[in-house]
Amino acid sequence: MSSFKELRPLARVGVLVPTSNPTVEPELHHLVGNDIALYAARFPYTPELDLQARIERYPDVFLACAKAFGAIELNAYLAAMTGASYGLLKAGDDALCEKLSTATGTVSTTACRAIRLSLEALGARKVALISPYPEWLTKRAAGYWEDCGFDLTQVIMMSEEFRAYEMESDEVAETLAKIDGDACDAVVMTGTGMLTIPAILELRESIKPTLLSSNLCAAWWIMQTVGSKGSDALAAACPALQECL
Repeated sequence: MSSFKELRPLARVGVLVPTSNPTVEPELHHLVGNDIALYAARFPYTPELDLQARIERYPDVFLACAKAFGAIELNAYLAAMTGASYGLLKAGDDALCEKLSTATGTVSTTACRAIRLSLEALGARKVALISPYPEWLTKRAAGYWEDCGFDLTQVIMMSEEFRAYEMESDEVAETLAKIDGDACDAVVMTGTGMLTIPAILELRESIKPTLLSSNLCAAWWIMQTVGSKGSDALAAACPALQECL
């Protein structure tokens, strides 16, 4: 008889997702396994604002949506977006996470902080950054990681426009092929909306540095926070992070 583990979760996790992001839930569900239940809420839809205006107001949106899960007793809370954290730098991002923890009543993080904690757990200091963002946001992203104390050995823009939600796996794989693997400890593919797991699985063994993405690191943070032993999917995508649980 089935154990119905997915119906008797080890933990319940709230995930706040950008309105048009098609990738967060599928990748997180794949990675965390069926003993963690993910509950998603989405940002308010604001098509009248351009990308920069939306990103500037998202930290306030994170806090405004803190009660979106009502009376569900959450074991962790993830604001599944990177762009809003970059302008805050390390101290501002940490302060936002503290405010989110207070507002939600449970341990909370942004996707950026999840990536940072993953890099620290791996002991990675030299980082190559892959960005699906326009130049102004890519510069913010680079500034954030440098402010966190990482040595950016390479920054690769995938597009002059924001295309994270429509990037195909072969585009991600082609970009990974441009990485100087001897110069860095880890590759960070920023942006929770970019599908990355297929390319990571395809290329993990042929690229020297550890391949990380926003959702991969967020899944690791979720499992580490709730006391999960990990999953086969995490072990396949990033054995080094699995070993850090």
